[in-house]
Amino acid sequence: MKVILLNNYSMTAQWEQWKEENYEYPSHHLWGATTLPKYGIDVDILPYEKFSFLKKISDQVKILGDLDQQLRLLFGKYDYDIIYSGNQGSTYLLAILRAIGILRKPVVTVQHQSFKKTIWSFLFIKFVLSCYDRLFCLSNGLRNHLIKEFNLPENKVDLLEWGIDLPCYDKIEYYNTIDAIKEKENSFILSAGRTYRDYNTLLKAFKNISYPLKIYGTKEPFCQTNEISPNVQIITDYLSWREILIEHAKAYAIAIPLDITQPKSYINVIGVTSLLDAMGMGKAVVMTRTVEPCIDLEKEGIGILVEPGDEKGWQEAISYLLEHPDETRKMGNRARLLCEEKYNLEVFTSRLSELLQDVLK
Repeated sequence: MKVILLNNYSMTAQWEQWKEENYEYPSHHLWGATTLPKYGIDVDILPYEKFSFLKKISDQVKILGDLDQQLRLLFGKYDYDIIYSGNQGSTYLLAILRAIGILRKPVVTVQHQSFKKTIWSFLFIKFVLSCYDRLFCLSNGLRNHLIKEFNLPENKVDLLEWGIDLPCYDKIEYYNTIDAIKEKENSFILSAGRTYRDYNTLLKAFKNISYPLKIYGTKEPFCQTNEISPNVQIITDYLSWREILIEHAKAYAIAIPLDITQPKSYINVIGVTSLLDAMGMGKAVVMTRTVEPCIDLEKEGIGILVEPGDEKGWQEAISYLLEHPDETRKMGNRARLLCEEKYNLEVFTSRLSELLQDVLK
């Protein structure tokens, strides 16, 4: 079987880096491209951009998806059995053409979001989203919402939980992490991420926490906060994947404050990359509660959830971890074990290969 892979970002550089670094670059952002060949499925990655004017049209007419990639695929000479997208927003037009019989190849996608019940969302799902042969949902909550609220057939909507390239995390030097946990003054709380982040609430909480906080993000989110505590360090420089995971290794715990008002959809899988990074490095997590999280931190015993915009809740959650180092360590250990058992690239790829093979039956 041969699959052609599209996405809503360029994967070419990551693919080349994975090869250049002797296959030690974490490849989970390639959505199985590096691991599917183990299951007899070859993957070609379609270059992200060729015609910039089509990209601009796509930005204005989002309901058709990425016209640049899709039209090149339609009129180019590509050998494939299935069109597979790492994000549903890239292939809407192809799904429609498939549903009306113009396109003969199956079109499947990883589904990152669901929607509030409105007449427009019903129309969109009926005439666009339902055109896909299969939707691979990143969480059970997302899958159930699409089935129950929008009447999508169960056999068209599958659960496909994401997972990280765990061996790459094992290669990170731990910088005496255990000692840093025992001696809290040598460590810090880490928060990293550039999209859908509510750093202002986190910064307000740390005005009453005398413990170091490191934020790796952009400058823009901090404009609403006039005073920043002296124990807070904001870094806007770019870090490689090794450098950011080294920071995870040195951190006492990980904070993931999310601005859930930003995504337009009702259920949108945000913060999952940061969460899996923390879990892969064996760290306890404090995270903003979302409508349907991919992983329930409190149920799994790996962290604490805080209500959106709850400054006091953040203060109490961080303080609890600082006051309970043994429990914090256990949370981190449980998080790492979950990655080893479930949330890793091998499990993800095994499930994905089964789904892709089933599509051709």
